[in-house]
Amino acid sequence: MASRYSLARTFHRPMIKAARWPSYSRASVPLTPFASLSRTTSLFTPAVFFSTSQRTPPPAPNRADMATSQRTSGPYTTAFALFEALWEAGITACFVNVGSDHPSIIEAIVKGKRERPNSWPRMITCPSEVTAISMADGYARVTGKPQAVLVHVDVGTQALGQGIHNASVGRAPVFIFAGLCPYTESGELLGSRTEYMHWLQEAPDQKAIVRQYCRYTGEVRTGLNIKQTIGRALQFANSTPKGPVYVASAREVLAEEIQPFSLEQEQWVPIGPSALPADAVHDISTALVQAERPLIITGYSGRDRRNPELLVALADLIPGIRVHDTGGSDMCFPFSHIASEGFRLSFDDCTKDADMVILLDCDIPWIPSRNPPPKNAKIYHVDSDPLNQQIPISFFPAHGRWKADSFTALTQLVNHIKNDTLLTKELQDPKYTARRDARAKVHQTRLANIASQPRLGDQEALDAHNIGSLLKTSLPESTTFVIEAVTAAQILSDQLQSSRPGSWINCGGTGIGWSNGAALGVKMALADLEKEEGRKPSLVCHVVGDGSFMCAAPSSALWVASKYEIPVLTIVLNNGGWKAPRNSTELVYPSGLNTSASDEEINISFRPTPNYAALAEAAAGSEIGWGSATEDTNVWIKGVRARTVGDFKEALQQANSRVVKEGKGMLLEVLM
Repeated sequence: MASRYSLARTFHRPMIKAARWPSYSRASVPLTPFASLSRTTSLFTPAVFFSTSQRTPPPAPNRADMATSQRTSGPYTTAFALFEALWEAGITACFVNVGSDHPSIIEAIVKGKRERPNSWPRMITCPSEVTAISMADGYARVTGKPQAVLVHVDVGTQALGQGIHNASVGRAPVFIFAGLCPYTESGELLGSRTEYMHWLQEAPDQKAIVRQYCRYTGEVRTGLNIKQTIGRALQFANSTPKGPVYVASAREVLAEEIQPFSLEQEQWVPIGPSALPADAVHDISTALVQAERPLIITGYSGRDRRNPELLVALADLIPGIRVHDTGGSDMCFPFSHIASEGFRLSFDDCTKDADMVILLDCDIPWIPSRNPPPKNAKIYHVDSDPLNQQIPISFFPAHGRWKADSFTALTQLVNHIKNDTLLTKELQDPKYTARRDARAKVHQTRLANIASQPRLGDQEALDAHNIGSLLKTSLPESTTFVIEAVTAAQILSDQLQSSRPGSWINCGGTGIGWSNGAALGVKMALADLEKEEGRKPSLVCHVVGDGSFMCAAPSSALWVASKYEIPVLTIVLNNGGWKAPRNSTELVYPSGLNTSASDEEINISFRPTPNYAALAEAAAGSEIGWGSATEDTNVWIKGVRARTVGDFKEALQQANSRVVKEGKGMLLEVLM
């Protein structure tokens, strides 16, 4: 790691420029079979509407022509071809952490910035690798498209840490490039070993560090096929189930001089979407209509922003259907709909009485030891990875499994039910009207119970109930929530009641600290799309527990936000440590020593707690700690603390002014 300290860092503040992504407007989405569903379409006016289906994406305009037509002074190296290939493939941002394996990379970055500033990826300096990969992950959650992460050799690859798990489990496409130690040591080739760490950082198999989490790992051994290698890697990243890919190359290869060339991007598209076979469409549709207690369990289907509307159409066609979200990584079904069972991490009683279950883009539908469905329930699994190929132990039963695109499958099911004479006749039975009425009463009761939970007096202490309630009522409806609250996430979901596609984004993985960088990536992606579409900037509200916040280089993420002026409202829920380990222990030992042990005894306490509000200002470069008696009004991220409901209300008013109107950052620490 010593190589990092020889690198010069500059601390200017370039503004974020719009990326060249195609616009995904509602008009471009082929939903003509549901044009008559006016009662439900008002639910969906998304700030960003896009599809992650595998249809051929429209290529970026003239990107390959632009690359080859521009003159390039001096040598054209493998390293330069790397970034040119990324740009031609539609990647507009690189989150970088450079090192001693990157001399040719650094030369190429400078060359590209100077020669073609408007057709070159933006370079975002990330002091921590976990910040870099989490930002790329967050960007992909909004656009459905990968961005690039640049790290160095084995140590930088290892420093990606839990971020590589999150991108893999959370199905987020990310392109990772790492250098390799030089393979010559006596100056035989340009790029040969010149410093002592070039012996110490040579792992026997560097790609093995991340191979089990990646959809593809590869090595560039000659510049003559670097663009093909990148194209192949991106095909894997963009094919469902999407995920991270990793490519590495040594200094000698990156320094190699080659002739400029480009690929026909139309020939390097990902795998297209798969459909259900006709008999499966018939069987699932019939089972749905004939079931008494049908249940749809989803986890990732909301990643395709078109799917919530299709699920609403299906629920409206067959009254009595319930929809339960067990992943929480996306807004999969509107909370406001009477069919909604909300979000729980695979443990909810709704599974216990279902007689027919559809698993849709779902990894963990229930906990077999706690809430399995009845043994006679009919179960069907539709997913881009219905066998959970990267989960060794996964024994969830199903009477049918199909590897299919969820949007395509839902479209097939809705169309079949609407056009099948026998099914439409059966749905006219008065029992379906009675089921709809009964479901509406259950939903109304549930909403009333949730509304009764928050204590909203100004002097009341803060908890997840009143925090969620106040966020819902105080922030703009267009707000995108990036949530990593772990033990508080399910309560926050109940209170926020997200109903707009894309309005709730959670990790989907379990590597805590994801949201520190992901919220910045989400905001960057939204800003790019909003600028391209001529819309006003929307608010990104990042809600994170103190345990997660501490676990992934918070000062790095805060510094990046300040340097590149990425305005996010961060709310740190400070409950003094980790609560999840206590809950996990109690599930296994309900009468064990843990029930009487203090947080200190269990080693989950963070007390005395850090001052996260002060940390935010310090990381952003304020003069805090230099004896200044006056508040630094120029600090880009302002830190505020709140103990009571009154404090929180006042802070949210300030956030609306500072983050939404002024476009500056704010961290609000909530003392719970």
